[in-house]
Amino acid sequence: MDILPEIPENLDEMEATTAIALPVPSDAEKSVSWKTIPPPEWCRLPTDTLRGRPFRSGAYLPSKFQLDTDSRCSCGNAVVSAEIETSDLTIYTSTTALLKSIETTYCTSCRNTKGRIGPDLVEFGVFNLNNVVAFSHELFNRYTSEFTQSPTPMYAFYQSIKDAYISEQSPSPLCSVQLFTRAWFAFVQIQEISSTMECIQCGPSPSIVIADGISVAFPRHRIRNLCPPTSTDRNKALVKIPRTGIKQACFPGSVKIRRSISKALDERIPANGIEIITKLLAEV
Repeated sequence: MDILPEIPENLDEMEATTAIALPVPSDAEKSVSWKTIPPPEWCRLPTDTLRGRPFRSGAYLPSKFQLDTDSRCSCGNAVVSAEIETSDLTIYTSTTALLKSIETTYCTSCRNTKGRIGPDLVEFGVFNLNNVVAFSHELFNRYTSEFTQSPTPMYAFYQSIKDAYISEQSPSPLCSVQLFTRAWFAFVQIQEISSTMECIQCGPSPSIVIADGISVAFPRHRIRNLCPPTSTDRNKALVKIPRTGIKQACFPGSVKIRRSISKALDERIPANGIEIITKLLAEV
């Protein structure tokens, strides 16, 4: 099923602020790149035969991309005419835009005059969208990684790349989020990401898939007394402090006798105090 979103002609001048609905496009809106794109290294399986080349920030890219036998138009036409033109190509990466040149030729099969035949560029780790803008494989593979790990929304990832372009002072600003979204869908449509998961009876693509999940939680009685560390208790926070100190005594008698002993200990003449205490003890 074709899943490329439709895009207006003046999309490069539009700035994204909200999410948009992406309808299914026609065949004329597919990308110039058509060869199978290898999976990223972090999700390769032992059975995968395709393997990509490290991009290394475009260190291996030539200054001009030339036409070859695998060149074709987005409509699928591969008949190269005699007239070859050299135009500018902007390659968007994870940190900056790279300005290169590309050879193209007029496509006689396209009804519109914008159709041109160009190289695929898969051997350079570049996804050629329309011979005007291209995207590095490592950029789109990075979003695939963040989407499967986080997951990260498309617009949030787009904004982070846009901030990186500003920090690195890119010679060309990042394209609009609509164009970015369309290019990513076109990229994953021709990328080969295989899987060994399949049903014994239905095969790798069953007509009906039932997904189930398990919610794990602690029993209520184990978390009943748990509370955030910032919570407060007024009963524990209010402490009543007595106005006067309490004199403690080790004598276990009545309160009246303890008070008499306390007064005897406060006598100015120690002999008088000892006499009073002696009488009190004799009465006890």
